[in-house]
Amino acid sequence: MTTADAAAPAPVGRPRLIVAVVLCGTVVGPLNSTMIAVALPGMAEHFAVSSASMSWLVTAYLIATAALQPVAGKLGDRVGRRPIMLLGFALAFVASALAVIAPALWMLIICRVGQAVAGALVAPNAMALMRATASPDRVGRAFGIVGAVLPLAAAVGPVIGGGLVALGSWPAIFLINLPLTGAALLLGWWVIPRGADRGNAPRFDVLGGVWLSALLVGLTLMLDLGPHGVSAILAWVVLAAAAAGFVLYESRRADPVLQPRLFAVRSFASASAGIALSNLAFYVTLLALPLLLHAEGRTELTIGLVLGALTVASAPVAVLGGRLVDKVGPRRPAAAGLGVMTAGLVLLAVGAGSWPPVALAVCLAVLGAGVGLSMTPLQLGALHDVADSDTGTATGVFFASRYLGSILGSALLAGPLAPSPPDGFLVLFVVLIAVAVLGALVSLLLPGTPPRDVCARR
Repeated sequence: MTTADAAAPAPVGRPRLIVAVVLCGTVVGPLNSTMIAVALPGMAEHFAVSSASMSWLVTAYLIATAALQPVAGKLGDRVGRRPIMLLGFALAFVASALAVIAPALWMLIICRVGQAVAGALVAPNAMALMRATASPDRVGRAFGIVGAVLPLAAAVGPVIGGGLVALGSWPAIFLINLPLTGAALLLGWWVIPRGADRGNAPRFDVLGGVWLSALLVGLTLMLDLGPHGVSAILAWVVLAAAAAGFVLYESRRADPVLQPRLFAVRSFASASAGIALSNLAFYVTLLALPLLLHAEGRTELTIGLVLGALTVASAPVAVLGGRLVDKVGPRRPAAAGLGVMTAGLVLLAVGAGSWPPVALAVCLAVLGAGVGLSMTPLQLGALHDVADSDTGTATGVFFASRYLGSILGSALLAGPLAPSPPDGFLVLFVVLIAVAVLGALVSLLLPGTPPRDVCARR
């Protein structure tokens, strides 16, 4: 075990406090992502800008998050989880405080990017820290708890955001971050164990980190903005050449920011592909179903209640998925979860355009249960056979894969998969069924042994 990972084993009782720190620090991300949707109209009116300009508050956040997580995970591998996570908590606090008093949209966008950087610093290192400090027979349970709470935060975000905007206008949605990130910073300072000194480790690959982030920014922009014609061809050629140069550069580094050996680990590669496919299908469904219901003349309240079935079903099942990993390993619960997700999509393909909202909510509950069951097994499957020294990097790449799956789904929905009722939605859900089936097949490559067996062999 390398020095950066090996924060010394947590004292008795500390693993639970570490889960509490992780929840305080990471719940801000999903909470903000959905709260801000409620506040966008008020922000546009306050700053006197168009809705298209306001969309950069969301786009810039997603791009920065997807691009920086692998680099942040590598930093945690090198210098330890504690300094990187505490820096992330502090940055989240400062960015949220400045967002409250932002005098112009450009400054608010910078604050949102600051929040994204903070989230990127915290998320992969928080999960790596839980893996290192949880007892081997309970690591799945710890991940399952976090996997259950974060979707709930996203689900209640619009409700909390609506109440806060009603009470204190749009700045109130950033004020709520201050007690959460402040608590994470104080509790983290006390709870997160210190790592050992790296000694004579090679210098951090700064150029590789910048290069990797630039590549992910470019890929995210390509997927999100979707250029067409000759400009698209040229952009993809430039991106491919830059990627080839990055691989060549990294292959010559003593300690590259992105270890090529990660992609030779079957469990990591299959889990990363599985989460990208799963999130693609999930995110497109989340975006497409409101279009269908709106075309049928349903109210916003009805649409919100129907979509709420996704989270209501996924949260409790996420805990079950974590416990199953502790007992039987990640393969079977991941495959079962993606199989259940596929069944939910099949039901949507049959009922879209003809079933009442209650029936569609049941379909979404089935889909959400599948997502919840598979999420923790996929995440732990990605780390199952990864060396301790690469845990943060692997987690960062895994999270980036999840974001890229969502962004690719959004791009496909706006382009070749754009549905038109009623037949267009049938075609859309048939494509998503194929994506989910492929994800289920990929998940069969995950290990079939619990984490404690791997720890016993190390």
